[in-house]
Amino acid sequence: MDLWDLTRLLLRRWYFAVPMLLVTVGVVVLAAKSVAPDYKAMGYMQLIPAPSAGKQPDPKAKPKPANPWLDLGYAALGNAAAITVTDPTNIEKLDKEGLSDSVTVVLSERTPLFEIEVIGDSEQQATATVQRVIKMLKDDIAAKQSQYGALEEDTISTLVINDGSAPLQDTGMRKRVLIVAAGLGVLVTTASTIILDYWLRRRSKSRNDGDDKDSSGAPPAEPVATAKSQPVRTSPPDDTERTQVLRPQPRQTNGFPAERNGSGAKPQGAARPSGRAPKVAPPVARQEESLDATIVIPSPSYPNRHGKRA
Repeated sequence: MDLWDLTRLLLRRWYFAVPMLLVTVGVVVLAAKSVAPDYKAMGYMQLIPAPSAGKQPDPKAKPKPANPWLDLGYAALGNAAAITVTDPTNIEKLDKEGLSDSVTVVLSERTPLFEIEVIGDSEQQATATVQRVIKMLKDDIAAKQSQYGALEEDTISTLVINDGSAPLQDTGMRKRVLIVAAGLGVLVTTASTIILDYWLRRRSKSRNDGDDKDSSGAPPAEPVATAKSQPVRTSPPDDTERTQVLRPQPRQTNGFPAERNGSGAKPQGAARPSGRAPKVAPPVARQEESLDATIVIPSPSYPNRHGKRA
């Protein structure tokens, strides 16, 4: 099913697809109202060079502790402070204090400027988190220089440009929720319409089959397979195809029929023949049974004119 077929199906079942789309719109509106917007606060802090930077050292002055961060540069100091502040341990502390845990600290590549981005559930939370992060950065920068005994005139300082007191409403989360809800609604509407169309087609087909059965009074008869007609031979069979039947003849011994066992002995109580004519006893049932025995010798089969054996 391509896009055109799907569109025609939705238009054909508009009475179902349109209400489903309206329900989807309602769900999207409820989701938009239920999702609270986020607030994004931005803070900026500048690194200020040390007061002694750019001055020629006095050769007569007493030796003093050197600040290694002046040789490493502002970027090295700023990146080290950003990594320390955004450590997972410090982020967990912010979360326990009721502040936001969505904190991003970036040092600009061109100038030693900190960009602090915080996303909070409310304006107050976002602003308070930015101010707390700025304080953590200032303290960490000062601590990293003081551990080497740097004098105040050789210490790099900071300047807060924006403390995040004017947060903006962030609708990115709400937009994502709306897109997901709308997509799911469209998918559910399309799938439901396809299922309904399939069910209605099956129901219509079942009704048509039932009507055909009721009108005829019986289900349609299946086609009867007819055997292939064979040519009928009208000519009398040849003598070679006849069956020979041999009937056994009863044996007689001295004018008496032989017993069934074929031994040829006289029956008990029979007298020797004399000058008078012997009396012939009537045939008994055994003799009739023996006469009824038939031996059938099948004749060999020969192919007929159609190439098949009889």
